[in-house]
Parts: sequence; structure tokens; C-alpha cells
Amino acid sequence: MSAALPGGAIGVDEARARLRPVEFPVPRLRLPGRLEPFVLISPAIAFLLLFVVVPAVLAFAIALFHWSPLSGRSTFVGLDNYTRVLTSPTLLNALGNTLLYAVMTVPTSVAGGLLVAVGINALSRGRVFWRAVYFLPMAAVLVAMAAAWRWIFYPESGLFDQTLGAVLGRTGWLSSADLSLLGLAIVGNWHNIGYVAVIFLAGLTGVRRDLHEAAVLDGAGAWQRFWHVTWPAISPATVFAIVISTTSALRMFETAQVMTRGGPGESTSTLAYLLWQQGIRNVDFGSAAVTTVVLFLLCLLVTAWQMRSFGTRLEKAGSR
Repeated sequence: MSAALPGGAIGVDEARARLRPVEFPVPRLRLPGRLEPFVLISPAIAFLLLFVVVPAVLAFAIALFHWSPLSGRSTFVGLDNYTRVLTSPTLLNALGNTLLYAVMTVPTSVAGGLLVAVGINALSRGRVFWRAVYFLPMAAVLVAMAAAWRWIFYPESGLFDQTLGAVLGRTGWLSSADLSLLGLAIVGNWHNIGYVAVIFLAGLTGVRRDLHEAAVLDGAGAWQRFWHVTWPAISPATVFAIVISTTSALRMFETAQVMTRGGPGESTSTLAYLLWQQGIRNVDFGSAAVTTVVLFLLCLLVTAWQMRSFGTRLEKAGSR
């Protein structure tokens, strides 16, 4: 077919070769082997610097000044803001409320999310439906959900007081200094359990079936299979769920703002709520910056303690 035909005609193969587009070599930028990984992660590094590192540095710097945005004047005061804020009973009260709220929400959120995830994973049908149902509180706007919960906790006529509150003999939770933080913790658990369950469901997908089958052949029961097979396999997901739940609890603001306004008194004033009061309501950016530094260091220290105390152990258990 490629031979010349009589009368000067060309063959089919030669015609296809002439019609084929000409390909030009595209020059490729070659980087040294050590620089290529840094170039690939440069967008993430830029994002981290812009939205995490720079604001953190600015918070440390603003804490050294008395800055009035209305007049546009700033005065260097050194460590006076730190001395004034760190020794105030308001900050100590907010710190205590923040830690207590984390204690009341993190263990129950992680345990509840694990139970929900194991239950959904055991279903033969309807996994997607129940996953969406439990994740719905996290997908919804927390401010709107907090407003709905405020009506549920409404004294006397609210649904909570008419049901569980009547059984316990305690009503008016949000107006009680002893029960208001516990009421916010109930809402926090309701909001976080679905998100934690999704994290554990993702971890359960990586559990090998052959290990469960071998355990069944060895005569292991349901609890033994969970404790010796499933639990070690989802240990990395457990570490992630604990860290995320803890940092979320330490930064709790929307629920306190909508449901209690930090009250009654200061019984539900957390560090994040105090930060809003100082910076937005009182326009005291120096004090707000000090509270930001305290909240930042608290999240950093708690996360480091979690990773050092049991995070490494759980990670090793998951990789065995």
C-alpha cells in the first residue's frame, strides 16, 4: 500500500503520514531532586504561613501594645497586658470552664462516635443513610442549631424540662450556674458524635477481613475480635478523633454565645467567648491578643501531651 501508484498517485499509508500533525518537543523544567518536593508543597506552605503563622506572630506582637482602632493610636506597653490579663480572675474562670467543657465532651464524643461507627459498619443495608443522619448535625450551621437547642432548654415550657428535666427533678438548666455548662456539653456531644463516627467509619474500611475470619476460626467472640483486631487497626483514626475533638472543645464559642451569652454570671464563659468579649465588645485588642496566645498555647500543649502520652502507643498498635 505504501508503494507509488501509476499516474503519480500515492498510497494510503503515505497519505496518512502526510496528514499526521507534526509533534514538537515540549521542553520540561527539570529541578534538582532535593528541590522538587518543596516546589510541590509550596502552595500548602504559603497557605500555612498566610493563615496560621502570620496571624500567630501578629497576636504575640499586638499583645505588647495598647491599640485603639477608633483613634488609630498604639502605645507600647510591654508585658503589662500579660500581667493584667493573666492575673485576672476572669481569665482563670474562663480557663477552668474551657477545660471542664473539654472533659465533659471529648471522652463521650469519641466513645459515642466509636459505638455509632461500629453499629453502622455492622449493618448490611442502609449504611449511607445512617451515616448521613449522624453527620447532619456537623453539616448544619451550629449557630442555627444552638438557637433551636436554646428553645429546647427553655425553662419550664421547653422540651428538655418537660421530659428529662422533669425525670431528674432539675429544670431551668441554662439559667442555673451549676447546670448551664453541662447543658452546653450536651449540645456539644450531639454536634460532635456524628463527625467522630465518620472518622471511625473511614478507619473501619481499612480493617482486613482475613484477620476477622482467622479470629472467628480460632473461636474468638465479638468482643475479642473488636479488642484484638478492630481496635488496633483503627488506632490512627482514634488518635485523630481525640485530637480534633479536643481542639474543637477548647475553641468552643458559638454555643455559649447563642445559648447563654457566657452566663449566668460567668459560668459558661470560655476562652473563646472571653476573647470575643475583649476584642469585639470592649475593643481591647491588647487583652484579646493575650487571651489568643493563652488559647493557642493551651491547644498546643494539650495536643502535644496527647500525642506523647498515648498517641504514639496507639499509632504503634495500629501498625503492628
